[in-house]
Amino acid sequence: MASNIDILLDKSSGLLLGGSAPAGVLPSFTRNDVYPFRLRVLERNADGSYTDAVLSSPSFSLGIGNIDAVATDGQFKLTTTTGTSTAISFNATTAQVLSAVSAIAGNVGVVTYGNSGSAWIITAATANTALSFGALPFTLFPTAAVQVNTRRVPTASVYAQQIVSLSRNPAVFSSSFTAVSGTGVALTKTQDGSASLNETYALSIGNDVYGGSYSLAYGGYSVGIPYNQDPTNVTTMLSAVTGIGAGNISVVSDSKRGLIISFVNALGLRNVTTALELDSTGIQTYSYYTSTVTMSTSEMEELFNEADTDTITPTLEIEMTESGQTKTLLQYTTSISKDLILTGALVPADLALYYTAAQVNAGFIADSATNVNAVNRALKSSSGVTAVNYGDRTLVNSAGANVVSFSTGLALSGIMGFYGSTPTAQPANINAVSGMIAVGLLASGTTYGVLPTSPYTCTTLTSVTFGTVLANDQHYRDVTVTGAAVNDVVLLGLPTAVSAGAVIQGVVYKTNTVCLSCTNADNSSIVVNTATYRITVIGY
Repeated sequence: MASNIDILLDKSSGLLLGGSAPAGVLPSFTRNDVYPFRLRVLERNADGSYTDAVLSSPSFSLGIGNIDAVATDGQFKLTTTTGTSTAISFNATTAQVLSAVSAIAGNVGVVTYGNSGSAWIITAATANTALSFGALPFTLFPTAAVQVNTRRVPTASVYAQQIVSLSRNPAVFSSSFTAVSGTGVALTKTQDGSASLNETYALSIGNDVYGGSYSLAYGGYSVGIPYNQDPTNVTTMLSAVTGIGAGNISVVSDSKRGLIISFVNALGLRNVTTALELDSTGIQTYSYYTSTVTMSTSEMEELFNEADTDTITPTLEIEMTESGQTKTLLQYTTSISKDLILTGALVPADLALYYTAAQVNAGFIADSATNVNAVNRALKSSSGVTAVNYGDRTLVNSAGANVVSFSTGLALSGIMGFYGSTPTAQPANINAVSGMIAVGLLASGTTYGVLPTSPYTCTTLTSVTFGTVLANDQHYRDVTVTGAAVNDVVLLGLPTAVSAGAVIQGVVYKTNTVCLSCTNADNSSIVVNTATYRITVIGY
């Protein structure tokens, strides 16, 4: 991570000298580096000095990119209350934009706007008719916004107009700034005293300290010290503390803003058991708004590719929003250089184009209780039971019996489950419908018709006696067939011997009832004795 980028901003006039721009020039950046940005907003006093601005819950946005750049690839869509247009290319012609928006906005006019090649004016077809387009960036790249602005408000004699334009988003962007206090004063023991060493402390004073004082305490006695006192004055102040005394303390500069404090003479060359303690609550530090910014985005690469140089000069912009008002605090032409050492740029070693025998064998677990048994050529379940024996070319059920054998074609043995958890045995001596129910192809608990559109089939065996039927006469007998309905089809299975000349027919003439008729078409009487008939009714 690179060092802090401290930017001092006048709330009214932009960049100030100091921080990371001591001469009014910010440092250059490097692609792929990470920078902690710290923003400090100040206000100018009447005497010309600056103090931290009093801000009310501000938010900040930082962007780096090219102003008014447009997308170079992809598509966007326009929306109205009636729908969403088809995708429109970033560099669409007026005819293509017109074709896309006409489907959702009716008869409008479209012309190009400006010189960017990515802006259009849409005009209503009639006066005093409002236009209300929304927009979706869809697949635009580099990431871009689709801006829709009203150019002309409709009135009785004015045709409404809206401008649709594409504007590329910053290549680097951050809006996650957090308010923090600057680095203050800290005290650290750097050396314990001994027979050959003096007990020593380091007092650091951060660059963000601008006022106030700190206190150093020893054995319950303390002294207040202004933040900007030189080593001589600090020595004098500490020497007056009870328990230390004159000549027993040494204070020198650490070549920065801090001090090196050592116990000497009567307190030197010994382990001082009483600690030197710091109270820094009286120190005043600058207030910052911080965010970490990474100079590594695909949009950043796009800027380099478009410029075709090792260094680009995009604009850095900082914007502040306070109490609902947005203001640009800084627009600055910055410099970003390519980095030489790219993460992951090493070329990997060549890989073999084949697997060795050891690599292949390592992919299997030989003689394992579970998984693959390479020796016995079997695949096992999680409980160690063989499920597939690829040596014998068989599938095995949970009971250990072969279910499917592929040794000679496809041979089924034992039982095989088609549905549910209970295996189904091969049905024997059964009709087709019952067989399909058994293997789960038809639902059970209902009847099925034998014709393509018949909903059911009812059948019964019954004994019928017609007796003596005179010449050219008929006898009728009713038979109960549960489920039969009027207009159903009736099939009769006749007994082995029926009197010659007898014609027997059946019809459903009321619910659950089949009427059998025996007709004698001869010129002499016939006797139709008691016999068993199969009556089958097929739902119509």
